[in-house]
Amino acid sequence: MLLKLKNIGKIYNSNDILTIGIRNINLEFDYNEFVTIEGESGSGKSTLLNVIAANDSYEEGELYFNGEETSHYSNADWEKYRSNSIAMIFQDFNIIENLTVLENVELALLRIESKKERRKIACELIKRVGLKEQMHQRGSKLSGGEKQRTVIARALAQDSPIILADEPTGNLDVKASREIAALLKEVSKNKLVIVVTHNPEFFEKYATRRVEIYDGSVKEDKVIEKPTSQDIKINVPYITPKQQIKNTFRIGFLNYKSRPKFTALMSLALCCIAASLFAIMALMIEYLVLPLKTSLDDVGVEGKVIISNTDENISLDSLDEICYKTKANYFMYNRDMSEFKINIPKRNSMYKSYEITCIYDPIHHYVNEGEGLLIIPSAYIADYDEISSQITSAGAGIKTINVLSSKAESELVLYLSYNDMENNGKKIEAINTTMRIGSNTTTIYSFEEDNTLEDGSIKLVNSSFYNVKEQNVVLDIAPTKMFVISDDSETDKTTSGIIVRMSSNDYKNIFASSKGSKQAAIYFASDEIAYAAIKLLPDGYIGMLSNGKVYVLNASQSFAMNLMWYGCLLLLSVLLAAVLYAIFMRSIKIYLSDFAIYKTLGISSRVSQASLYVQMVLIYLPTLVLLPIISLIATKIKYLALPFISVGNYFFIEGLLLFIILFVAYGFNKGIARSKISQVLRRGSK
Repeated sequence: MLLKLKNIGKIYNSNDILTIGIRNINLEFDYNEFVTIEGESGSGKSTLLNVIAANDSYEEGELYFNGEETSHYSNADWEKYRSNSIAMIFQDFNIIENLTVLENVELALLRIESKKERRKIACELIKRVGLKEQMHQRGSKLSGGEKQRTVIARALAQDSPIILADEPTGNLDVKASREIAALLKEVSKNKLVIVVTHNPEFFEKYATRRVEIYDGSVKEDKVIEKPTSQDIKINVPYITPKQQIKNTFRIGFLNYKSRPKFTALMSLALCCIAASLFAIMALMIEYLVLPLKTSLDDVGVEGKVIISNTDENISLDSLDEICYKTKANYFMYNRDMSEFKINIPKRNSMYKSYEITCIYDPIHHYVNEGEGLLIIPSAYIADYDEISSQITSAGAGIKTINVLSSKAESELVLYLSYNDMENNGKKIEAINTTMRIGSNTTTIYSFEEDNTLEDGSIKLVNSSFYNVKEQNVVLDIAPTKMFVISDDSETDKTTSGIIVRMSSNDYKNIFASSKGSKQAAIYFASDEIAYAAIKLLPDGYIGMLSNGKVYVLNASQSFAMNLMWYGCLLLLSVLLAAVLYAIFMRSIKIYLSDFAIYKTLGISSRVSQASLYVQMVLIYLPTLVLLPIISLIATKIKYLALPFISVGNYFFIEGLLLFIILFVAYGFNKGIARSKISQVLRRGSK
């Protein structure tokens, strides 16, 4: 006996309210039977069919399959039972609407390893049910009759000994209903076919047995034609681990492509979260996070060594001797002139004011005298002409400035030659410095030498002050000396900034090169060579790499502040993760019925659950490429000047997104594992 139901009962528990679905069902079924189960709506017909199909559990009695009890079956046993023994045809069709007819049928053939063989069998079955022309149409484009034929083709593909049909003609017209009834009869040879129907007239000439259910119990069991007894061996295919992996990726890819709008929206949501996190982290690091360590120079130069001695006075001769002994490539006598900053105020159409670090780095950025090389973030490139004009028009020896835009830097750096740094460094450093007149402070664009002026007297050109003649002035570049304004009436239409003219002696005293030096700088090809050279310094001299790190003042306070900001970042990341998780969990419910259908096809939970992880990873993959692209675009957005994403930030963001989507897959799988197939399919059909 193929199937035997002994005192089977099904009880539903809804909010502690118990409802009897079926009770005391005693039936036996065998091969070559075509059984119709009839009865009024709500009598328990579909419940009985779902219990036989293992789409629902039974609470009373025993279900025997091939003489074996099933009450002890585990979830894995029921999966094998559905996979090897049951083919289900549903009233609401339950095909996957977003897959083609061919793809729907092929889902029932995943036990076959050869893709070519699967395709061949599926095509033959589709032709058999008369859907050759609709083979590549999506399920959503099919008529009711065509959907029902697709389900029958899928049931045949399962090659199961038991075919269960729940109201297969319920949604069809008379013509289609008769065709479906004939088709079921055609495929019933050597199988057990059980049909639940409200329309027994379509199956009268095919049925070998008629069972009527009333109020959850068997009212009548009438044998019309006794089946021929036959011993048929059920074929149990072995699916290799390799084939299971292939099936996992195939189903995952089908899920991914079956709903392109969902896939695109979810990928877009991931990219939006990734872009938001990138922007927040970049802005936080740029403006809020304080450095705990700093280099000796603001912009450390590889291979640069800062040297000093116990006398705090290095002569040019001793520096020559040190360079010879350490085999230094270059030197800068006055370390203060190897790096300094100048200010460029906002003028005309400029976006903002800038602070530029001027650096001598002959090994990595060699420039000729009178020239400069400006490294500027891509976002600020529009201000290059005005920045260059302010420097080259200041009369400080720089005639031309070349430019190199950068995506990785957020600061402006100007590389200059040795002669310009040594001989004109103080003039360059004086560009856009300040002066104080009483309680007022203003910016001076440049300084000029005037032989007609006495020492201690200055002229203001393009002055914005009213009647400041004979007033005292303190210059930022010479804070220890007081100057007197002798005239403030002159103008120079070639520039809009204030120009200070002073006597030759005052000009030379302020801008003359240093005769001695407390610290000097020597340059090597790399930090490794430079570090080795430090050991060769004469006694009394010490050397440190310019990019060597030392703790900043109040490092502990900075650490506490950074800890607070990173805590805020973590909370914000958790909030964004929660939002993304909620969006995904709500959206992914559209796949509930698909995964329930996988169960009815006997696809193992392990494969279907793993396929969801594959699908989520496919949705996630675009962010791996799009995040760097977003970061690259951000570096080019005018005046935004966000640096290109760091490796650490990239892996943090991508790791967080990957964790979220995998957690979504875990939550969905956990939910579908707890759900009854029949309940999910009922919800999906509404």
